[in-house]
Amino acid sequence: MGKLNLYILSFSLLAFGCKQETLNSPIVTNSNAPGTVANVKVVNENGKASITYSLPTDKDLQYVKAVYETSPGVAAQVIASRYANNLTVDGFGDTLAHTIKLYSVNSSEVASTPVDVTVQPLTPGYILARRSLEVNITFGGFTIKALNPTGDNLAIIPMVDTTGKGNWGQTTGMDNVYSADTVITATIRNQPSVERKYAFAVRDRWFHYSDTLFLTLTPLFEQQLDKSKFATLVLPHDATVLNNGGYTWPYYMYDGNYHPGWPSTYFTVESSITPQMVTLDLGAVHTFSRFQINPYLEVGNYYYVRGNLKDFEVWGSNSPDLNDPVSATNEPGSSWEKIGTYHVTKPSGSSYQIETTADQQAAYNGWQFDFPTGLKDYRYIRVRQLSNWQGSYFLTIAELTLWGK
Repeated sequence: MGKLNLYILSFSLLAFGCKQETLNSPIVTNSNAPGTVANVKVVNENGKASITYSLPTDKDLQYVKAVYETSPGVAAQVIASRYANNLTVDGFGDTLAHTIKLYSVNSSEVASTPVDVTVQPLTPGYILARRSLEVNITFGGFTIKALNPTGDNLAIIPMVDTTGKGNWGQTTGMDNVYSADTVITATIRNQPSVERKYAFAVRDRWFHYSDTLFLTLTPLFEQQLDKSKFATLVLPHDATVLNNGGYTWPYYMYDGNYHPGWPSTYFTVESSITPQMVTLDLGAVHTFSRFQINPYLEVGNYYYVRGNLKDFEVWGSNSPDLNDPVSATNEPGSSWEKIGTYHVTKPSGSSYQIETTADQQAAYNGWQFDFPTGLKDYRYIRVRQLSNWQGSYFLTIAELTLWGK
């Protein structure tokens, strides 16, 4: 009896499989070509064109497809559902006239005769970005800025001739800049303070390349400041450290451990009701170029939480007055000068305790900020927390690194 049931089950499955194969095939084969699209209109855009049309009346119309070349020998195809009366052809790297062939296709994959349409795209996004490309020297490298009004996915490619003989390449730290932002900005570091020839090109996702911008640049000299010369300067109204399994002293900010475990991080008491501050003596007067904050990895593997810096200020002084009064909001007195106000941006913009891989990587690498150009030299600096990620004032810093000379 069991064997009989097995035979019946096997036969049923076989029959079901046959039915499935039948269902997946066209019910009716129609070898007649459908009608063509009509009333075709074109709107040319940057690097692409939008095409609208009237559909044929064939009941078994399946879709409309556009067949074209983005450049000689490079074929492209776009398919639009029978429920739509428009499609967009893109990927053009020039402003030349291009012929688009529009086909109506029925459920038997029989195509109509083509309707030829001419499009002439406006200037592609990568060319617009190249026209606006600006490169300026900064400490340890150069800054890049380009306008990308079309919001295209672009790559800005920096190269350097390290030999002076036309051998172009990318050295350590010289990576492509990828962005779809309408204003693309980036800083390339780790460049020696010597005159060298640099080249810059813009590429889009279809691998169209712009012409090359050639520049001779001499980046400004900078080096990482020696942390062995740093010391904590405890001033009145500076924050109180936490004691929970050990004291979370300020010197943990400059011990060279960028990713410490507990309690080897700077962490202040959480009950503070005014902006909190911490002060460092750098051991000598320095010209500042930039700095980096490495946040502490909190419980749950989060960086953009709790007391890690979000909105903060950096102050400088060469002769801090111990008797300087502070304001009701714990702002430094007259012996201190505000260097800048800074904001940590979460790449994904996601809500609290939701962090993407890009968020985590940015935090792990450290949040970098530039000091204003033309800044005077200072020996002492003060970090003042305006608001942390939970909206209060206590401070957490895993590591603080400064560059300059």
